[in-house]
Amino acid sequence: MESIQIMGKVQIKQIVTEQYKEKTGAEFRKAIQSVDEELANFDKEMNKTLTELTLKAHPQVEQLRRQFNMEREKIAVYKEQLLGSLKEIADLEMGALVDSGEGNYLQEIRVGDNFAEHTQCVVVIKDDVVVEIRTK
Repeated sequence: MESIQIMGKVQIKQIVTEQYKEKTGAEFRKAIQSVDEELANFDKEMNKTLTELTLKAHPQVEQLRRQFNMEREKIAVYKEQLLGSLKEIADLEMGALVDSGEGNYLQEIRVGDNFAEHTQCVVVIKDDVVVEIRTK
């Protein structure tokens, strides 16, 4: 056998452009809006449930209130993380190279090939167009 196909790792890097900032910012704003809606629904359901339990003199109202508040805090922390990421995107320098993800690719290797060069690569993208493919 002279060659085989193997899976390699690919890192995806993005060149920061105005289009990238706008597109990524819009994705984060949409996620923040979803979290806001989730928080509003959570608050509505939490208040309704706690009111019903209080009226029924349920013995564990305070424990349930603490659990609800802890869950609400987790959602609020996630929203703060999204807001922080949105600010980081806005602060990115034009032309900078940022990590955009990773994946796998199929690569053919032959006897005599440098194995390390064929198992990892970097794909550089600018405004959804591949501008460079680098081997490591």
